[in-house]
Amino acid sequence: MARQRLWCVAVILGILLPGGLAPQVMAAQSPATQPQRTAPADIEFVAETLDNGLRVIYAPLRQAPVVHVRVAYHVGSRDERPDRQGFAHMFEHMMFRGSKHVAPEEHMKLIGIVGGSSNAFTSFDSTQYVNTVPANQLELALYLEADRMASFKVDEEIFQTERKVVGEEWRIRQNQPYGKLYDDFLKLAFKKHPYRWSPIGNMDHLAAAKVEELQAFFNRYYVPNNAVLLITGDIDVPAAKELVCKYFGWMPRGADIERNIPAEPVQTEPVRGEVNYTVPLPLTGVVYRTPGHGSGDDEALSLLSTILGKGESSLLYRRLVAGEAPLCMHVQAAYMTLQDYGGLILGGMPLAGKNVEDVEKAIREVIDDVLANGVTDEQLEKARTQHRVSLIRSRQKADQLAAQMAEEVLMTGRPGRVNTALARLDAVTKQDIQDVARRYMRPDNSVTMTVKPSLLAAVKNLFAGGKAADTQPAEAPASRPAVAQRNIEFPRDYPDAAPVSDSVIQAEFAKGSQMRIDGVRVIVMPDHRLPLVDWRLTMRRGSHCEPAGKQGLGDLVAALMTRGAGGLSYEQFSEDLESRGIDLQVSDHGDYTQLGGSCTTDQVDHAMRRSRDVLLDPALPAAELNKLKAQTVSGLRVAREQPGTVAGNDLRLALFGRGPLGRYSTPDSVTAVTIDDVKEYYKKVYRPDDAFLIISGDVTVERGQELARQLLGGWEGADLPDVEYDLPAGPPARRIILVDRPSGEQSTIRIGIRSYSNGSEERYAGAVASTILSRGIESRLGKYVRAEKGLAYGVRGGFRPGRHAGAFQAGTDTSLETTGEAIKAIFKVLNDMCAADVTAPELREAKSRVAGGMVMGLQTIAQQAGYLASTILNRYPMDYYDMYPSRIAEVTAEQVRAVMKRYVHDDRMTLVVVAPAEKVRKQLEALGQVQVVPMPAQRNGIDLPSLQEIKPAAADKPSPAASQPAKPLKPAA
Repeated sequence: MARQRLWCVAVILGILLPGGLAPQVMAAQSPATQPQRTAPADIEFVAETLDNGLRVIYAPLRQAPVVHVRVAYHVGSRDERPDRQGFAHMFEHMMFRGSKHVAPEEHMKLIGIVGGSSNAFTSFDSTQYVNTVPANQLELALYLEADRMASFKVDEEIFQTERKVVGEEWRIRQNQPYGKLYDDFLKLAFKKHPYRWSPIGNMDHLAAAKVEELQAFFNRYYVPNNAVLLITGDIDVPAAKELVCKYFGWMPRGADIERNIPAEPVQTEPVRGEVNYTVPLPLTGVVYRTPGHGSGDDEALSLLSTILGKGESSLLYRRLVAGEAPLCMHVQAAYMTLQDYGGLILGGMPLAGKNVEDVEKAIREVIDDVLANGVTDEQLEKARTQHRVSLIRSRQKADQLAAQMAEEVLMTGRPGRVNTALARLDAVTKQDIQDVARRYMRPDNSVTMTVKPSLLAAVKNLFAGGKAADTQPAEAPASRPAVAQRNIEFPRDYPDAAPVSDSVIQAEFAKGSQMRIDGVRVIVMPDHRLPLVDWRLTMRRGSHCEPAGKQGLGDLVAALMTRGAGGLSYEQFSEDLESRGIDLQVSDHGDYTQLGGSCTTDQVDHAMRRSRDVLLDPALPAAELNKLKAQTVSGLRVAREQPGTVAGNDLRLALFGRGPLGRYSTPDSVTAVTIDDVKEYYKKVYRPDDAFLIISGDVTVERGQELARQLLGGWEGADLPDVEYDLPAGPPARRIILVDRPSGEQSTIRIGIRSYSNGSEERYAGAVASTILSRGIESRLGKYVRAEKGLAYGVRGGFRPGRHAGAFQAGTDTSLETTGEAIKAIFKVLNDMCAADVTAPELREAKSRVAGGMVMGLQTIAQQAGYLASTILNRYPMDYYDMYPSRIAEVTAEQVRAVMKRYVHDDRMTLVVVAPAEKVRKQLEALGQVQVVPMPAQRNGIDLPSLQEIKPAAADKPSPAASQPAKPLKPAA
């Protein structure tokens, strides 16, 4: 449920951890001509303030029959007592646990049943509750948000259960290789201001807190005059106003809130910190303090951060990643603002074997050059173009509008600022950029954090030696008077039940116009709502064609395709595209490869020429391959320390063996790739046979045909390579693989067994079963494992069919002490589904979720193009997704039970648990034979073709009892 907005160190945390095997490719070019300017449309909105102080924003958006309702409370971790950190985050969880007219978990359930989504997140400055629903369910979303604003009460049982869930969420972050960095950085950067602790909270403080304290916090901050209600999307403003008056207008105003936030002392000298973690690679980051959101320097600082670190033609990327002697696998710069303070953040993660001190030195050299010489006209205009395109994209969906306007209303009180952003950016000059650089990028205004690897989990670090004063738990004073729960009398005519509309909006996806151009199937999907064009060329082979021992080749080739093409070097190519705001990417997806891109309408001709250069004339330079391999290997070294990645890789290998579906990249396999491998792979895979191209957005059919001819003309075909999808026999008994991670602070659990492919008619019943199991906190797994037991922050389970095979998978993360209990709880839910038919309400609600959820996919033409691409890839009828809800509606309870009974056998499942073996092994041995294996980095370079080939050492042999095949767990009565 919670989504932490990790503002201040967003770049230093995940940021510097790669999202995939290779850096994302954002192609560009040398600007031969001045890019044209396409301006984003203004956001149309109406603002009002009710008599009770509730500020309301109505922003119509006629993109799709979808509305977004958001309540943004002006309360976050900034408003908490130093000895009660985490209260705002607790309410993010607890406020889904029912109110006067809404039963516990019913909020998410009702939103989900109509096909919508509901969630919440806590930041330093606000807590926001978000709902996206079909347009005919606006009243439902307003009713649910109004009811909890008026009448939520803190209950001891709810608090205790959700506190355990929050604890598991906290452990998930702590259990990541760099998971402690966020908290360590904040304590280094802030001494007095409450930004020195993170919104997730302090678990000791929450354990010491009393219900009365939480109720007092709610009574103070969760009132109409401390909130903003945003309604965006397909709305009729006068009708929406009537509903707002009905559900919110009667509420009494709360007491005026006086905030006494301690100011941070003025920094007068550089601040430095170094920490030692058990991580594979070091990293470094420097933050320069800036004012809070809405300062006159916002735009100049934002453009400066873009020039420094956004994209592959940025100053830091060229200096540290793409240069002749690369130092980093990844660099980034960002400008982040909170209400009171902000930061210009720069950071880098060195390549394996490189020195973190050299990285910091290089970053400072880039900064010094900007301070001395400023930026060029070309750099400034490129950054402006990138921001302009980003603004256009931010007008696509209702939730995007709400997010922007909520920030402006809360931080500045001026929602209209969203429509002056471009003008403010255009007003920035080169001198402004150099002025803000000199004003803020001073050594005495910097906070530098460096992480260095350690072989021991508990080595000394900067913040060791006991808890700091601001994190010590403190009991509430014994004499503190009891706080009464809020007692508000609802209007006599207030509805007792949530107003769910019985009408159904039928989702009908665009099919576009189809034709054949040079033998390739082409679909053009016109949509003139925004000046944006997207395209995706899909080729029918991918990394499943990789030779044995060369795993990662497909990803390397995909990334290399845009590192120079059409006679342009990598530097020229990236500069060319980024200066025009063109996004061009090539990506590998196993059994297919995709070349896709997006741009504003005025740049589409140039973008298509560059796409053709990539497709038919890539440079594939050996020097860039070597750099890319070094970056990828470093990224893999980080990834193989992340418990979720390790568990997923080992489960996939156990289920699908060493063939295309089970293998994964390793440092050794990537290192083995040669430039000859790259060229041979390109010749085999990048071919037009059975390929298809979808062009969507602001083009006519005729224009789309012209663009397709421009891209595809003269593309020569060839026989595509065959791929064998041989699969190993499944295990005859339950198999438990325990990956020993001594430094782990939580157990990462993944469970799986092979099932049907997506060509099977069982996919409809399987989809319903998966929905009942996992969709929402009120789902069977969510309700039992999370809500009732409090064993996990999140739990999931369901069928995952693929084109060549499928699996049923489940997983969660839980405390070390509850590892066995969590697995048993999951098995209980699964066995209950196998033992008896699901209930009629469950079946009805699951079907309703699917029908309503399809409407969510109509919001942008790019989303609809995605559905069409899936249709073609799977060789479904063209109206497949239009008809999908009706096929789901035909599923019976007997079919759901049958698909579960056929595939979901807990006595034959494979379990992978990543945790300290000495702390969880006994719990797992009670469930079956346990095979202990080391973390990937300690496997002596073995690319495990089969985990069965790893034999346990004598000291690791299971007990005789554990050696017996596991017995199925009995279904619950």
